[in-house]
Amino acid sequence: MENRKAIVSLLTAYLNKQVSREEFDRLFSVLAELEDEDFRKTVLQALDNESDATDVDLIQERVSHLYPQIQAKIQVKLSQKKGQIWWRVSAAAALVLAFLSIGLYVIQTQPYQGESTIALTPERILPGGNRATLTLANGRSIDLSTEKSGIVVKNGIKYTDGSSVINQQTNDSSIKEARLGTPKGGQYQVTLSDGTQVWLNAASTLTYPIEFDDHSRQVTLDGEAYFAVAKDKARPFIVNTAKQRVEVLGTSFNINAYSNETATKTTLLTGSVRVNIATDASENGHGRILVPNQQSIVRDHAHEITIHDVDPQSAIAWKNGLFNFHGLSVDESLKQVERWYDIRIVYQGNKPEGYLGGKMSRGVKLATFLNFLEKDFQIKSEMRADRTLVLTTSERTQ
Repeated sequence: MENRKAIVSLLTAYLNKQVSREEFDRLFSVLAELEDEDFRKTVLQALDNESDATDVDLIQERVSHLYPQIQAKIQVKLSQKKGQIWWRVSAAAALVLAFLSIGLYVIQTQPYQGESTIALTPERILPGGNRATLTLANGRSIDLSTEKSGIVVKNGIKYTDGSSVINQQTNDSSIKEARLGTPKGGQYQVTLSDGTQVWLNAASTLTYPIEFDDHSRQVTLDGEAYFAVAKDKARPFIVNTAKQRVEVLGTSFNINAYSNETATKTTLLTGSVRVNIATDASENGHGRILVPNQQSIVRDHAHEITIHDVDPQSAIAWKNGLFNFHGLSVDESLKQVERWYDIRIVYQGNKPEGYLGGKMSRGVKLATFLNFLEKDFQIKSEMRADRTLVLTTSERTQ
């Protein structure tokens, strides 16, 4: 058997997509021969090479969750005819190890026929991570790397580390417009052609031109995003959502415009912005100007904009890796949890009332949050196999 160090090196290289076909076949042939504990330690060590010290608990969870499927698939494939082993084992192992390299979220896999399934519990629901899809105007769709945090739109489309996503030049007629979308459990960044930086929260979509025209810079948002807009007095930056239109010259602000929320909230950190109801023209005088530390609210079916003084850091806590439930109802807070952990929440009986308050890392497992709900709010939970979380409140919390 090959030296353990060489196996770990090959496995780590595979996760980095740096192995040849010959090394690919040799790696999985060796892995298939390892004893159970050796296999676990090898995979764990390779994953550890890909993570920092803060991810130790996450690595253990990923291996514990996926290890039985890995071993079962390989053992089943080894029982096939000898002449088919090299291809079948490699394909099965490649598929499963691809799941290992996904990063900070869990992809549900279909159980292999004949192998035992693992019950889905809150302990197995991991937090979201870098995950997004880039869709071009010509219909081409690209699943972006989970190992990268963002893309840059300049002379084509590149990752923030300079590696290429699309090699074509920006004057290619097929990519004049693009749409960056994050699923539940995903987040991603994009630096637009003018230098404006946008951070997309989970379950959000940003549609933007590859190159802005000479008169204005317009994008469309569905969901939540934080904008750090590059200054350009000659070209105002405009963010369109279903309920409002926000116009700026150069500033930083957060917009929460999810379709399943009852209001659209714009929170200003620096500079100034003008907020208009979507059905109003920007010059009709109905717009409201925000100054730093203010938040505008446009509610469903309302034709007015209300403004409140707020702590803007609460609105961008998600960008900094935190849940901040201050001032949010239990129902509003749980919508954030739904999007980040890629689950569906339903209530048994009445919806809980009141406010959660407090902060929590977005890096914790779902189980940690549910322990908090049960301990402090007497809200019990049950996780179903289809990723539906059923919450039941006690009589004194209803």
